[in-house]
Amino acid sequence: MKRILVCTAVLVFLHTAATANDLEQVYNTLVKHLVGEWQSPAWSGQLSETWQVGKDGWLHQRAYYCEQSDTTYRAQSKIERVGNELVLFTVIENSNPKIFRATKVRSDSIVFENSDYKNPYKVVYYLIDKDNYQRTITGMENDSLVSYAFNFKRIK
Repeated sequence: MKRILVCTAVLVFLHTAATANDLEQVYNTLVKHLVGEWQSPAWSGQLSETWQVGKDGWLHQRAYYCEQSDTTYRAQSKIERVGNELVLFTVIENSNPKIFRATKVRSDSIVFENSDYKNPYKVVYYLIDKDNYQRTITGMENDSLVSYAFNFKRIK
């Protein structure tokens, strides 16, 4: 019995260590890919954002949407590791903050979800190449499922 408990403890430790290493690798990939300035056409305007590593060591994003020289949207986001999870924190100006956790991670994409929200409840980052990525936002609007894709190009 003692031997089974020791083996179980070792397996849990190894799984946690592997998870921590995997998360570190995924986070480093996000940093390598996202840090910089980006733009995407959106509706009748332009969505611009800047990603940087903050003093706290986590990825920080500032975004704004301009239509005919009028800024109609501002947001800040942060991706950080909380325990053994990657978490996306988003604050849209004049809205409540939202928190999403990574639910699926691949070498070229990461899915953040929170089923407590209607819109959006899912945010997906597709890392296309060093100068392009796509962010897809999915949620419910007027009882209909909607999805918006923003195709970002690096400008710096």
